[in-house]
Amino acid sequence: MNSSDTPLVSVIMPVYNGEQYLAQAIESILSQSYSRLELLVFDNGSSDNTARIVADYAQRDPRVRPLWEPTPLGYGGEVASNIAARQATGTFIAKLDADDIARPDRLAKQVAFLQANPDVFLVGSNLELIDSHGNTTGMRAYPLSHEAIFNEFYLRFPIANPSVMYRNVLKEDLYVIRFSHFNDYYSLFLLINSGLRMQNLPECLTAYRIHNTNTVFTNLRIKWRSNVAIKESFIRDFGYVAPLSQRIKIATITHIINLLPERILIKSMNKARQLIKA
Repeated sequence: MNSSDTPLVSVIMPVYNGEQYLAQAIESILSQSYSRLELLVFDNGSSDNTARIVADYAQRDPRVRPLWEPTPLGYGGEVASNIAARQATGTFIAKLDADDIARPDRLAKQVAFLQANPDVFLVGSNLELIDSHGNTTGMRAYPLSHEAIFNEFYLRFPIANPSVMYRNVLKEDLYVIRFSHFNDYYSLFLLINSGLRMQNLPECLTAYRIHNTNTVFTNLRIKWRSNVAIKESFIRDFGYVAPLSQRIKIATITHIINLLPERILIKSMNKARQLIKA
């Protein structure tokens, strides 16, 4: 198999104070069955042992490229991901968060899919849910076809951002920073709305870790308001037509979140995910 058959994959991994799970995330990439890769680990102003862990791996494996920013850039790693992507040299770019795990055949299957489907810009997958110890607790399914993904964008983010691989062809940054949270949600809508095709694979190619330090579980009311503002922008700015059933579900969730105290919003959020099958 020559180099034209095995395009380089650039894996982007932003990390902020991620020493607890970082080594597992890095190992999951370096042990992929698809080995022609570079791993860009962007240390986003960490104050723990993240820098040492990344440096150790870079010494042992030349595919690891450490990147560093002394001051945290915020926005859930999206600014850091943009900076890393500008330095990516691969034909394809894959994302993985520093507390998640890529299954051994993830890159191979996504590269094969993109090569077989040249009209598709981005491919994601379903998520396996794991706890802080790596035990499987469930799965999260996503719509598979381009049309189904587009039709669910108001209801939820129908692509698992930690699972994506996309073609390194964009002239601008992947993530447009407009909102205080969830600019990945907004940005991928901009791309699919512009005509770029996206699909999800039915397998769980990434294990998404749910633990008590997930940033998704902080400031829930503020983050939900940002989520709703993004949904409203789809309709207001782009003429997106959201089905009435989806709008009723989102209105119901909003009422629950506004009604309950912050301390029990995590449970209500999980109920909301069940309601919308997210």
